[in-house]
Amino acid sequence: MTKSIKQYSRRFFLNAGIGALAISVTKTSRADNSLKPATIKTDIYASRLRSSKTTPLGLYLSPKAAHKAISENSEIMFVDVRDPIEITFVGHPVGLSKIIPLRTASHEVNSDTGQYAMVENPNVLSEFDALLKENSKTKADPIFITCRSGSRSAVAARMLIAAGYTNVWNLTEGFEGDKSPDGSRSANGWRNAGLPWGYKLGKGVAWKANA
Repeated sequence: MTKSIKQYSRRFFLNAGIGALAISVTKTSRADNSLKPATIKTDIYASRLRSSKTTPLGLYLSPKAAHKAISENSEIMFVDVRDPIEITFVGHPVGLSKIIPLRTASHEVNSDTGQYAMVENPNVLSEFDALLKENSKTKADPIFITCRSGSRSAVAARMLIAAGYTNVWNLTEGFEGDKSPDGSRSANGWRNAGLPWGYKLGKGVAWKANA
């Protein structure tokens, strides 16, 4: 009887100790996970993209995936590279960190297109570098880039990658999306996905020439 009690006691305390250890590990794991930034998950098949939307890093997102990632991690830098005038009249995604245009409209008309000619922004890289510095980020931190439909943002992404940025994501549908068969931009894109957008710019988002 005494031996049975001793065996029971030994087994009881051993099991109790294992249980306590398991609870401790579970709590620690949950605490550790809560401190880690959410993983960025893509929903884009790279093999289906036009070459104009691809980048050397191969990091792509749909608007919905980008919105989810930003909602889970507000520290992600989100940049629109369209002309500020275009953004003024068409709108922009809610949650932008900055507008850094790849090109801006001039006052000269292109004789071939009959539209105002676009001129390159010579300060794209320096403006991205300044954005990182202002937000205490590095070239290894994630940056999401968008434009109208994913091509200009890919150009900007390639520039950044060539300059040593290693975590640049292209929103391959952009804000307005690709053209539908009728010529309208209603196929996809941030706005067509029903994600939050508007016209009013948040503090510090606006682009300033020669800033």
